[in-house]
Amino acid sequence: MEQNEILQQVIETIRKDIVSDKKFLKSVLSEIKLTEQNIPSELILSLMNKLNVQNQPPRKPISNAPKDMKGSQVAKPISVGEGSIEAKIVSDLLDGNNVYLMGKAGTGKTYLAKAIAESVMGQPVFLINCSQWTSPIEIRGGQTIKGYEEGQLIKAWAEGGILILDELPKLDPNTAGLLNDALAETASQPKYDANGKVIEKTIPYIVNGRGDKIFKGQDAKNPDLKFRFCVIGTGNTDMMNIGNKYGGNQRQDYSLVDRFAGSFYTIEKDVVKEMELTYPYVFNVCNSMRNFLESKDALQSISLRTMLNFNRTFEQEMLYKMESTFADEIFNNGGERVAPKTIEDSVNSFLNMIEKNLRNDIENDPEFRESISERAKTEAEERFSVQFMKKYHLNPRTGDVLTEQQIAELDNK
Repeated sequence: MEQNEILQQVIETIRKDIVSDKKFLKSVLSEIKLTEQNIPSELILSLMNKLNVQNQPPRKPISNAPKDMKGSQVAKPISVGEGSIEAKIVSDLLDGNNVYLMGKAGTGKTYLAKAIAESVMGQPVFLINCSQWTSPIEIRGGQTIKGYEEGQLIKAWAEGGILILDELPKLDPNTAGLLNDALAETASQPKYDANGKVIEKTIPYIVNGRGDKIFKGQDAKNPDLKFRFCVIGTGNTDMMNIGNKYGGNQRQDYSLVDRFAGSFYTIEKDVVKEMELTYPYVFNVCNSMRNFLESKDALQSISLRTMLNFNRTFEQEMLYKMESTFADEIFNNGGERVAPKTIEDSVNSFLNMIEKNLRNDIENDPEFRESISERAKTEAEERFSVQFMKKYHLNPRTGDVLTEQQIAELDNK
C-alpha cells in the first residue's frame, strides 16, 4: 500500500472513529495539512493496528457464545431415572422435605443441586456460601452501609425458589439456628391439584432482619400464587461430626440436623457425568492425576469444579488455534492479539500446589505422562471440531447454527 493511501486511511479512521465533532475535525485537518512528514510515525502505527483489527472478519461477541462456554458450572439437563438419587431428591423437594447432599470435595454436590433446581424443577436458585463468617444479614437480611438488604433465605421464601446452603457444616452453629424456623415450615406450603387450584391454604410466614412478617408468595392475600420454596444443603460431613480432612466444618446442633432427617444422600464422584461434561483429553489428564493422588491418599484432589476449569481453558486454546469466531480476544499494548492460557498452564498451576516430591512422582507416573503426550494432544486437536459441534450444535469456525441434517451426520463421526 502506498504512503498516500495509508495517510488517507489514517485520516478516514480519525474522522470516523476518534472524534465525534466532524466539523471541528475537518477544520483542524485542513489547517495542519497532514503529510508523511508532519504526522507522527507512532500515530500511523497505532491507527494502522486499529485498521488491521477492523479489517478482520467480524467475530461474534462473547455474549452471543453458548452460556455454558463462559459459565462456571452451568446446570444442564440431567437424567432422572427410576429409583435414582435424582428422582428421590425431586420427590423430597416436591413433598416439602429438606434435602442434604453429603460427599467429598469435588463430587459435584453443588452442581447436582443446581441442575435439579434449574433443569428438572424449573426453579430459580438462591445460594448461601456457608462459612464461620456468614452473617445473619446474608440469611435473613439487615442494615448494611448501603441500607437495608434482604437475605437470601427471605428472598427464596418470598419469591419461591430453591435455597442452596452450600457447605452447610461450616456455618457457625449459632448463626445456623436462624434457619430452623424456615426449615421446619417447608412442608407447610400450599398444595395444588392438577388444575392449579389450592388444596390447602395454610400460608406460614417467617420474620426477616427488619422484623417484618414475610408471607409465602409475598402476599398472604394471594394464596393462589404458585411457587415452591425448597432447601438443599451440601457438605463434606454429616453435620454431627467435624471430620478430619476438610477444615472449617463444625458440629451442628441436632435441631438443624433433624430438619434434614430422612433425606440425607451420599454423593460419590460420577465418572459418566464427568465424561459428559468434559472433552476426552481433559478428562484423561484430570483422571490420571486423580488416580495418582487417591493412591497416595493425598490431601489434594481433582474435583468436578477443577475439571470444568481445565475444560474451559482447553476449549479456548483449541478455538484460538483454529481462529474460531468463539475464541476469546486478548490484545497486548501494541494492539497485537496474543494467545490465551493453555491446559498445560492449568496443569502446572495445579501441580505447583503440591509438595515437590509428590509432584515429581506425578510427573513421572506412566498414566499421567501418556495423558499429556504429544500424540494424545494431537489426536485431541484433530477431534476437537467435531466434539465442539456435538456439544453446542454450532460451527466453531463460522459460528453458524448447525442444521438438523448436519447434527444427524455428527453421529457417524
